[in-house]
Amino acid sequence: MLFLIYPLDIIQDENLENQILNNVIKKLKGDYGIRRYIGDSYWSADYKDKLKPEQRTIDVSEDMSSRDSLLQIGQEAQWCIFDPIISVIYGKKYQKTNKKEYLELQTKYFNRSLAQLTPEDSPFGGFKCPELYYLENGNYVPNDATPLLWTQANLWIAFKFMEQNSS
Repeated sequence: MLFLIYPLDIIQDENLENQILNNVIKKLKGDYGIRRYIGDSYWSADYKDKLKPEQRTIDVSEDMSSRDSLLQIGQEAQWCIFDPIISVIYGKKYQKTNKKEYLELQTKYFNRSLAQLTPEDSPFGGFKCPELYYLENGNYVPNDATPLLWTQANLWIAFKFMEQNSS
């Protein structure tokens, strides 16, 4: 739904836009990123340990029950592609209204995006944009799709909006 706001820009009703943002933030935001939806079993806790590599990417469009059986609600993967988009949305709101609260929210979600970059000691290398963080042995770690160019592109756009709004 966030992509309907940005980059598609097809939500013209400000109340609906705010409702989408508030629902995503209140219901899907985690400590490390944003869940795609409640009950998303893709890269649920200990995904790599529970599934062989060839099982991780099988087509589940007809039956997700085997993958869903691995999930405990609240342990969904937290994706890194959404925080930069939320930052951009608030950045656009700031540009339109010049309200300080929007600049603060833009900065908050921009900083969350930066916090998602891999640490220097990551097996993927430092300062990479992961696809998502998932629970592995009780700790959130980046998944194997690191770096993810989609996340990197969204972060780049968020950088541009921060640059525009801080000058």
